[in-house]
This record gives sequence, C-alpha cells and structure tokens, in this order.
Amino acid sequence: MDSKIKIYSMKDFIRKNASGEIDSERSIKMVRELSVAANFHADHNILIDLRETTIPIDKIQIGDLMKIVMEFVQFAPSFKNKIANLIPNNADRVSIAKQLEACMNIKNVHYKFFTEFEHAIEWLLEEIA
Repeated sequence: MDSKIKIYSMKDFIRKNASGEIDSERSIKMVRELSVAANFHADHNILIDLRETTIPIDKIQIGDLMKIVMEFVQFAPSFKNKIANLIPNNADRVSIAKQLEACMNIKNVHYKFFTEFEHAIEWLLEEIA
C-alpha cells in the first residue's frame, strides 16, 4: 500500500469563497471586497474559491473579462502578492479562466487559476520570481 503524506508550512493568506451564479458585476464587487482585505493584510496572498459557482457562459464576453482585469489594475496597490483562483474543472470554465489569466498577466498581476486546491496552495507558497 502506497500512501503519501504532504505537510504544508502555511503562510497566512486571504480566502474568499463564493457560491451560486457569478457574473461580471458580482466579480467586480468581489475584487473591491478583496482589495479592502488586501490593504489590511498587505503581506498575504489571496485564494479565491469559485468551485461552487456557475457562470452564464453564453453571456460572458472578452469585454466582461477586461472589466474585471481593469478592476484589479485599478486596485493594483492592494494586490502586491499572488492571487490564486480555484474554479470548477470543466472545459468552458477553464477556457474563460485561461483568457482571464492571460489578461491579468499582461497587466502584471500575479494571478493563476487552478482546478485543484492542493496545486493552488503549492503555488501560493512558492516565492515570486
């Protein structure tokens, strides 16, 4: 029998959980809420857990993603550390997340999406290069 034990030395991080349907307006509100928390905890990374959410796929446009990105950019001084986003593992959500990640990285936001909690935590624990 092969069993693996992994021990994480956790640094503090800000975690935001959401459930239900999420659209661009709700996403922008979450960015604003996170910026307030990040201002009070400037040395913390952020974990956004959206695994229990749905997105109206037929209504999401690149313009909506750019509004969300620009909201992060507007509050950039609050977001100095990493932002990990956990999403459901389905093709539509991954496709949207890839687009958002590319836009965030172009704007120099340390953002990455994940479908597995452990991978997100491992990335958050890595030092920023």
